[in-house]
This record gives sequence, structure tokens and C-alpha cells, in this order.
Amino acid sequence: METRLFLIYQRFENWFFSFLPNFISALAILVIGYYLSKFLSKYISKIVIKTTSDETLGEFLKNVVFVGVLILTIITALSNLGVQTTSIIAVLGTAGLAIALSLKDSLSNLASGILLVVLRHFNKGDTISVGSVTGKVDSINLFQTKLTTPDNQVVILPNSSIVSAPITNVNANATRRMDLIFGIGYASDLQKAKQILEEILKEDEFILDEPAPVIGVNALNSSSVDLIVRFWVKSEDFFKSNIIIQQKVKMRFDEEGIEIPYNKLDINLNQALGNKQ
Repeated sequence: METRLFLIYQRFENWFFSFLPNFISALAILVIGYYLSKFLSKYISKIVIKTTSDETLGEFLKNVVFVGVLILTIITALSNLGVQTTSIIAVLGTAGLAIALSLKDSLSNLASGILLVVLRHFNKGDTISVGSVTGKVDSINLFQTKLTTPDNQVVILPNSSIVSAPITNVNANATRRMDLIFGIGYASDLQKAKQILEEILKEDEFILDEPAPVIGVNALNSSSVDLIVRFWVKSEDFFKSNIIIQQKVKMRFDEEGIEIPYNKLDINLNQALGNKQ
């Protein structure tokens, strides 16, 4: 019995000391590969951002390189342990098909993420509208895109939903045109109202001189004459100028006696007086 236990111990000892160098080298490969993947991903990301000035592409390639190098590191470490990686790859390929069918939505998001980076509909920092959601692009990841709304809420959208929906890039261009409509009463002085609007547009710091602002009658409604004001501003000043211009127009119209009509109902009662019989 003791001889049998000694033989088992001796075999285990021989196996352990023959396996230990491979295990240590495999562990070293994993550690070196992990830090190498982090280094390469950051290095490539910096080069891409420096040469193209595109943070979106840089961040996306950073994730792709990190995952790719890490997978190669794991396969190399397993091979060093004596594992037949060819059979593992074959098994993974077979399992990958089943996984792909069960994770088709995730793979669709991955493919959509690649399309978003390649087609460059928008970049990090752009303000976009997708469906009913409007926000600033914080990041474009492999499976989802993160937006921050104007009221500072974080919205995470699957990449596939972005690719399949109409995308409006709010600040893709440096300038934007703003259209504002102001209704005045029929009894108000039309020329005076236009003059007030011209003065406001000329004095405002946000409004660009070129293209020149346009002021004119847009519609003759049942209770108001609608004046349309069209002017151009820098994209980053769009929302701020919208609020400021409307406030200035309201205050100047009140000061100059220009009526801004509102819905009201006039009721006239006619009472017929007759002799009582």
C-alpha cells in the first residue's frame, strides 16, 4: 500500500514539476498580453486621434484592439499549456454559430456600431436627434451609444436602433437658421412692428450679418398678422438666442404699443323687450 502511494506521489511530483514551467510561462503570457493589449489599444487610439482628430474612431479602435489582442493572448497561453487550440477553435466556431443565433440582437448592435464609426454620421461631442431623443454624444461603444440630454439625463441607445432611425446632426454645421413667428393685431402698425424687429436683430450679438436676416408677413390669420423673422446664428448659440430674441420682442412690443393678440371670446347679449300680455 505504501509503495503504491509512493508511486502515485512520485508520478504527481514528476507531472507537477514538468507542468510548472509551462504554467508559469502561460501565466506570464497572460499578464504580459493583458498589459500589452492595454498599451497597444491606447497607443493606436492616440495615433488615430492625432492624425485624424476623430475621437470617436480612436475610442472605437481602442476597444477593438484591446479585445482582439486579449483573445490572441488567451489562445497563446492555452497553446503553451499543451492544449490543442485547433480543436478549441473548431469547437468555438461551432459554438459561435449557436451563440450568434441566440445573440443576434447583440451582433446586430456590434455591426451597427462598426457602421456608425465607418460612415461617420456623427462624432463624439455632436448633438444629435434620434427619434424622440435629443442629446450630446458622449461615447460610441461596440454595442451602444451614450447620449446626455439638455437636462443632463443619460440615455443609452442600442446601435441598431440608431442605424435604423433617421438621424439629425444638430451641430454638424457651424451655423444654423432660426425661424421665429410673431403675431400682431390688425390694428397695430405693421411698418412699426417690422422696424422694431429690425432694430432688435441689428443690436443682438448672437445674430450673424451674413446671410442677412429676413423679416416679412408670413400669414394673414383670422385674428393676427403673422410676421416671420429668419436669421442665422452659430450652432452653439441656437437655443440661447431663441430665448433671448423672443423675450426682447415681447418687451419692445409692449413698450411700443404693438398688440400681440391672443384667443378671446366676445359675447353680445341682445334682450328683446316686449309688452306683457
